[in-house]
Amino acid sequence: MTNRREFLQTSAAIAGSVLLPKAVFATPNHRFHFIHVDSCKHWLIAEPVQWSLEHAHEPIFARAAEGLSKLTTSDGDRIIRLFVRRCSLNLLEVQGNKVHVQFWGQQGLADLKPFFKTHGLARPEIEVVLRDRKKETVSTLTGDSFLYGVLLASDFDLKLFQSKWERRFVNESDDWQAAPGTSSGFAWTGLPDGFIPWMALKSAWRRSGPGVCQNCDGETILTNFGLRQVGQFNRLGFVEHVCGECHRSFRDETVDVKAWIAANLDEGVRPSHELIWGKPLKLDAMAKDTIP
Repeated sequence: MTNRREFLQTSAAIAGSVLLPKAVFATPNHRFHFIHVDSCKHWLIAEPVQWSLEHAHEPIFARAAEGLSKLTTSDGDRIIRLFVRRCSLNLLEVQGNKVHVQFWGQQGLADLKPFFKTHGLARPEIEVVLRDRKKETVSTLTGDSFLYGVLLASDFDLKLFQSKWERRFVNESDDWQAAPGTSSGFAWTGLPDGFIPWMALKSAWRRSGPGVCQNCDGETILTNFGLRQVGQFNRLGFVEHVCGECHRSFRDETVDVKAWIAANLDEGVRPSHELIWGKPLKLDAMAKDTIP
């Protein structure tokens, strides 16, 4: 009778043989890559089992060197399990529209976004199988799960923002109306608290220009900026851009948003109040060097 341990070992060996046939070597349609978890550096290899044994003396395999010295090519699955566990490496097997990733625990999964961008794999038709060798669990995602940014909400009116962007140098009758979906942590006289008027966005568009998409390297449009509540007492400045090609939004939370407002908004379209716990505080009462 097969016990639980024998069953798991057998299952792991079968799964390993499915993902990594011993006779397969890298070809134009079948490639193997190592990715280092901490640095995200990656490199192409011919075949991981043989390559690991031949390069066991390399610094990258230092923590697995002793174990590798006791194994042979017939121990393929044990070798893969050893270096993903001991060496902070992920093994990627790319074959056509399928990518298999082997790693050790959730903390041992590398940031795959740079690799997927470089190799054009961040697409919905790409099937990505993530195999956690620590728990021997498998999950399946699509390639676009590894795009940068956040997918736009279904009710975000991208066409409206794009049309306003195209007319950023034109004064329009609705420029002092609120841009839908904005939430700034500031207030403008005559508008619901938090909403940004089109005139302020147009000013920033004229003065700062478009951003660059982290996925397709195309232009992005500023769609929101302000201060958001983080915790009970702190707020964090942010500037948010959207890409019209990949429909992703990107939030930069490293900015000093009050200095950003001073640099990018014309004086006549700057907010009149800052919202503290939902209550407006007149900006004139703040330090004069914050927002002139």
